[in-house]
Amino acid sequence: MSVMAEDLSYFAYGSNLHPARLQSRIGPCQIIAVARLEGAGLCFHKIGLDRSGKCDIVFPKKSAVEVWGVVYQISQEQKLTLDQHESLGQGYQILNTGVLTRQHQTLPVFTYQAMPAHIDHRLQPFDWYHELIIQGALFHEFPSGYLEQLKDIATLPDPDKTRAGKHADLLRTIRESHFPGFDE
Repeated sequence: MSVMAEDLSYFAYGSNLHPARLQSRIGPCQIIAVARLEGAGLCFHKIGLDRSGKCDIVFPKKSAVEVWGVVYQISQEQKLTLDQHESLGQGYQILNTGVLTRQHQTLPVFTYQAMPAHIDHRLQPFDWYHELIIQGALFHEFPSGYLEQLKDIATLPDPDKTRAGKHADLLRTIRESHFPGFDE
């Protein structure tokens, strides 16, 4: 699959994993590959605007870990919209890195990583946020061991019923459809 020069390769590893979630934020985009970031770990310690724990990539000094995700092809314009959703510069910063696809191809990508001042190790994700990640992992058929690690993450109910309801509607749509048109 060829990527146009003006398009970017975005590595989604959190709530943007499922194409329905990402499309609801930035419009149509194309899946390039399922991939993993080797030597990295997944944490839920980034302080969200809603004060819950959001995903972050960390690089532990002594650990053979990896973060699974999906590489999407997005336009420069879509990236600007995504930057707003991800609070670029006010919570997340850009991480340029390389990921390894299931076909053992290394792809240069950008992703988001929590800024040190926006980390609180006591946080937990809201249940709907966690479920978006689980549904994305299922959709892309991540390895069962990684999926089990994700399922073991402790969550909290969202006290904001309006926000929780909005995300429950999106999750219902995701569970009830196979989301056609998104082939690797």
